[in-house]
Amino acid sequence: LEPAGPPFENALPFTGKARAWGLADLPLAYDPPAASPDDLAIELEAEPDHPDLVRCWRQKAPARRLANLSGIPAVLITGEASYHAVYDHCTVKYLREAGVAVDFIRLEDRGIHGNGHMLMLEKNCVEIAALVADWLAGTVR
Repeated sequence: LEPAGPPFENALPFTGKARAWGLADLPLAYDPPAASPDDLAIELEAEPDHPDLVRCWRQKAPARRLANLSGIPAVLITGEASYHAVYDHCTVKYLREAGVAVDFIRLEDRGIHGNGHMLMLEKNCVEIAALVADWLAGTVR
């Protein structure tokens, strides 16, 4: 639920370089291997996917893969009123390009409205927990 991100750089409420290894400040196991973050060739998208979204930093093609995460289903869930709503799509793009099977769920697309970043503390947290449980039951076997 609303993980750290976006890849390679901070966005709201902070800005600047961060998560030098993509989604982490600590080394990640890429295939082909990367000895340092400098081995990861990245570029900023020319245009955002939508005017209300940030542009994403991405690996240049061909993207290095996160082989240890391939075959492990993942989900990224974002609240409608969260500061993450403008950049979580970048994390999803990064994971997919790195070979990770990830579903992206925007709560408003499921009829769950008004949530900020602290999904587990909001009045409709049981509804969100049910969505997560349903995703797990339908995806993880």
